[in-house]
Amino acid sequence: MINLHPHTKIVLLAIVSCLVILLDSPIALCVCFLVSLGLQASIPPSWRQLRLLILFIGLGTWGLVYSQAIFYNQVPRTVIFTLVHADTPVVGVLTGGIHLYREGLFHGAVQSLRFNTTLTISCFIIWTTQPRDLLLAFVKLRVPYSLAFMVTTGLRYIPLIGSEAKTVIRSQRLRGFRYLRLNVLQVISGILNSLRPILTNNIRRATHLSEAVESRAFSPDTAAERRTSLRELKTRGRDVILTAVLVLCLLGVICLKGVYFLYANGIYYASWLRGAYSFVREVL
Repeated sequence: MINLHPHTKIVLLAIVSCLVILLDSPIALCVCFLVSLGLQASIPPSWRQLRLLILFIGLGTWGLVYSQAIFYNQVPRTVIFTLVHADTPVVGVLTGGIHLYREGLFHGAVQSLRFNTTLTISCFIIWTTQPRDLLLAFVKLRVPYSLAFMVTTGLRYIPLIGSEAKTVIRSQRLRGFRYLRLNVLQVISGILNSLRPILTNNIRRATHLSEAVESRAFSPDTAAERRTSLRELKTRGRDVILTAVLVLCLLGVICLKGVYFLYANGIYYASWLRGAYSFVREVL
């Protein structure tokens, strides 16, 4: 999977992003998520990448499940825990009580599958593709060169920001600062002090980059036409097959969803499509 054409990886991300929106069944979303994890396992990722992926998935899942459990407004809904009672002064009176709903937990888990699938495949693409190859792929796909240049440049900045953040945190620890304290104000002050040098270095680096680009007479209008590359990307047979399979899967889901939509809204019904109706309702 590492040697896939960047075009194929971009198409994979685009199609999966559409599928996680179209699919509603937890089973189908779980399959998509397991496929994305299988792509990650094919690398295989380093321990640093694995820890980072687990952190992203954990924080995303916790945030979505917890927020949906509190703010779920559909019916029916079952209260499993009360955070703030309705008779609590100010907050309880204004909100009518804050509760955790069982249906909200389930809805948040389903939404987290959508988010985690897209996140995992995005990490797979970033970790297995050089920024220059992504730039060439975007250009071949007729993406505006200025937009492609900004995306690939931003990807180059991510590891630098991570290393700078690690350096700043290590320097603060050497000075005796601890982030886990009972005093919330000191924790917030320490976090702000950590963000200040990181933001300053990023602004300085962006300024140097813009000066370097201008000194080389960079023009987004003519760069795509005049720019040449020593390395040419070649599309292989497996890339064509995989792209065709992905497109067919997306078209099949769209057709099945469209047929079921017509049936559910009483617009069109055909007895010979009963199997398709059942498949969409139970699987998709």
